[in-house]
Amino acid sequence: MSVPAFITDFLHRKCPDSGPIGEDEDLVLTGVLNSMHFVELLYLIESELDTEISMDDVSSADFRTIARIRNRFFPEAA
Repeated sequence: MSVPAFITDFLHRKCPDSGPIGEDEDLVLTGVLNSMHFVELLYLIESELDTEISMDDVSSADFRTIARIRNRFFPEAA
């Protein structure tokens, strides 16, 4: 169950004081991911996958944890 490194790198850059982030840690409740970061992360995922992701195709639940992000967008790494 490998997490794409660019995800954790992005989260640590946006919230450098967060310390280690567990795969099942709620990114919203802990303040690691806010609404502005959500959009940036979506663009980063689109770039990594080389495809456009419609906002109609995602929900905030897809971004609650690193595990959910991985499972939703990178299932081959799960």
